[in-house]
Amino acid sequence: MENESLSSPAERAVVLGIRLFRLAGILLLAFFLFETFGSLGELQLRNPLSELKFSSQLTDRIPLGFLGIVFLLCHPRFLRKKPEALALIIVSHLPAVLAVIYLLLVPVAMNASANLFRNASYGLTNQVEEQVKKVKSVLDATLNLTPDQQQAMVDRYNQANPKKQPVDLAGFLKTLRDEVKASEQRLEGERKSVLQAQKNNLYSAQFLQAIKCLLGSACLFVLWRNVGWVRRAGQSALGSELAASRHRRS
Repeated sequence: MENESLSSPAERAVVLGIRLFRLAGILLLAFFLFETFGSLGELQLRNPLSELKFSSQLTDRIPLGFLGIVFLLCHPRFLRKKPEALALIIVSHLPAVLAVIYLLLVPVAMNASANLFRNASYGLTNQVEEQVKKVKSVLDATLNLTPDQQQAMVDRYNQANPKKQPVDLAGFLKTLRDEVKASEQRLEGERKSVLQAQKNNLYSAQFLQAIKCLLGSACLFVLWRNVGWVRRAGQSALGSELAASRHRRS
């Protein structure tokens, strides 16, 4: 608690500024905790998309929690009230807890990204296989026809394309096989292209998130080291300094 007998306008302004910083810290930290617990309630484990959304939201809130703790503990002071001292001791350990959480968030998010990509690959592969089956079904249906029915199909094809050179049955079946093969290659190429684009976007986003998590963890650890004045050893040191200062004045 600051000295209430301060008479200098500059000293009173400093005390007021510190109180406003603490108020801002309480507000920021409260918002950080409320939003974090709200996101935790929406988290669906073993759902890669939900896990990635949660980790992204938590990472984006690093500055909010960091500034809240900084503003709340920006000015060392001797804590005379036990409830306040206990609350601030808990807050002083919060940066270390968050630093560990953000470090663990990196492999968790990468694993969720791998699962999401695996699911997307599986779903897209099934879609391509279904499309290939539809393309092949035309060839299979043609091959299952009797020779007369196949020839009738060739005749209808030649009649429908009078400007093209007429084809015989063997040429018609070869063209049909070539078209099926070309369709298979095109669909497989599209599948690989889409998966590669998804993979690049997904892992590049997770790489940037990992950097933010590592940077946030480092800053939170430094903050934890610098708010040691709140904990027992720091309070004992501040009490000794305060007693020595009063002794010198007397």
